[in-house]
Amino acid sequence: MKNYNFDKIGEELKRLRTEHSYTQEQVAEDLGCTISFISNIENNRAKLNLRVLTYYAELFHVTVDSILNAGREGKKQRDVSEVLDTEVLDILHQFSAEEQERILKVLRYIRELKG
Repeated sequence: MKNYNFDKIGEELKRLRTEHSYTQEQVAEDLGCTISFISNIENNRAKLNLRVLTYYAELFHVTVDSILNAGREGKKQRDVSEVLDTEVLDILHQFSAEEQERILKVLRYIRELKG
């Protein structure tokens, strides 16, 4: 896992938490751990585990991949179109197959109007 910069991943976890107005205390309580453990994760003084990673992803409605990409060495942050693609897919997956088909028909119609 030397391709990941865990300082950047910790910064991303902290950014997500503060952006959604969550405190370290709330996260620690939900995870059944100490506040200092959450602080240590966010500041790369403790090893990030899958349980914490998936908790943040589920709580803040992002993918695990998007969190890990924040710490990818040698790669820039995903561009805006990738972020939008992910968001669109996340929203689309919340609908039934029948609803997805109707949404797709509307999108095809809009594409045709654009020419």
